[in-house]
Amino acid sequence: MRQVDNDGMPTTNTAYRPHGHLDVLDGLPPDCRNAVMARCQRRAVAKGKAVWKQGESADYLIIVVSGKVISWHETPNGKAGTIGFWGPGDIVGLGDMGLSNVRQHTLRSLEPCSLLTLSFRDFEDVVRRFPDFSLRVIKAFSVRLRWVAQLAVALAATSAIERVCAILLALTQRFGIPHEQGVLIDLKLTNEQLAAICGISRQFANSTLQSLREQRLLAGAPGLILTDLAALERIAYNRQVSAR
Repeated sequence: MRQVDNDGMPTTNTAYRPHGHLDVLDGLPPDCRNAVMARCQRRAVAKGKAVWKQGESADYLIIVVSGKVISWHETPNGKAGTIGFWGPGDIVGLGDMGLSNVRQHTLRSLEPCSLLTLSFRDFEDVVRRFPDFSLRVIKAFSVRLRWVAQLAVALAATSAIERVCAILLALTQRFGIPHEQGVLIDLKLTNEQLAAICGISRQFANSTLQSLREQRLLAGAPGLILTDLAALERIAYNRQVSAR
């Protein structure tokens, strides 16, 4: 029988906790958080709209308050690839603070978003005045680098199906939430976007996801629910995974 908590919610897989994200504002002392917020401007972005475009001049970063955004990069030969998904608590745009101050990628909303914008100049001032905020940003980027490293390992997988499974597992580390059937990827991800991340065709992504559903390793339509993480790891990394 499925267990439930005091509120009647299923407790299956509640031990699962994603570890690919750290909210940059969460846990800050009130005076520090208030100082950061005071320097920010709030911006609402409708679903599907660009926050900024690759090649534009860059003079601010964003902190996502609600909603999710996607970033992708276009190469000189016209090929484009998804390079990240970001949600509440993520800080985006610091990579454009380099010498060129030019946007290195396009950022677009996947759903209605509420954002905080913070100029690079104000960001520099705040991190100098509030070490707690500086340390939080460093920790958030440390967590993000670990997650990006997992994506890099996933993309280095030898076969396409291994890449798909590894990318799905990596996405659970950032957007996974417990579900009665397993772990739900809380991201409105299209098969075309998944294919772009994995470097495969949309048709192959479709057939791979269908195969995983037939093996009962994946559920949800629409949506992606990973029902057996250990089995997906065995496929992704071509090895036996010890029981947890």
